[in-house]
Amino acid sequence: MITVELLKECRLEFEEYFQSLTAESAESQLRVEDIRNHSLRVAKNSNTLAQVLLTTEEERNIAEVIALFHDYGKAVLIVQGTESPINIQHNHAALSAKLVQQMDFFAKIPVDVQLIVLKSIENHNKLKLPKLDNDQQTQYARLLRDADKLDIFETSYRFFKEKNGLQPMMTLDLINHPEVSEKVVKSVMAGKSATVEDMKTMNDYRLLLLSMAFDINYKYTFRILSEKQFIQKIYETLPKRDQIIDAYRGIKLFVENKFVS
Repeated sequence: MITVELLKECRLEFEEYFQSLTAESAESQLRVEDIRNHSLRVAKNSNTLAQVLLTTEEERNIAEVIALFHDYGKAVLIVQGTESPINIQHNHAALSAKLVQQMDFFAKIPVDVQLIVLKSIENHNKLKLPKLDNDQQTQYARLLRDADKLDIFETSYRFFKEKNGLQPMMTLDLINHPEVSEKVVKSVMAGKSATVEDMKTMNDYRLLLLSMAFDINYKYTFRILSEKQFIQKIYETLPKRDQIIDAYRGIKLFVENKFVS
């Protein structure tokens, strides 16, 4: 497992690796810092979920380590500056898993925990979590995906509503147009998470955010989602058209049913 002492080493390496990243532009450097801050918030979310879902401190430490390094590959790709936003979204998880294996702390953790860390990181950006080797790997992968989404919900809402923080990277190539794409709406109405490839407008991204609720795994995550009213808050930033209203009602009912069931 991961002891308190080893966790301290992981936290130190996390800071050292991010401090070592120097981008060519000030904007890219801000993106790197934003990923660092996001990773810390996801680690905090993971700890919150782990208090309910995991039994021991050592188990909860694993969840924190996974969260800290899950997006490191994204920061590296931004510094390299050769990938488009959508390619970074697709490729960063596999790179994060590759890079974490080169870190000093990684060799000090048991092989079964190494696999948990790698499987969780490399699968966190998949549209749907594939079948993993065992229940333990699946539990940690689901926990990371939930913790990650909670921060994406909050930071995206703050950007849209309060103009707080950086524009989400996935939206940099989207047009600021009031329409929503038919494919995105169809995914939501079918109770599925919308895909990045189908997005064309900023409102598509807002609907994609709402559709991420379909991929939440744990009842406690739904409780947090409901208490913080993320779905309602993001919906309030969308134009009130029939197809958007219908999509929101379906998602809202889904979340409510999951929360009370």
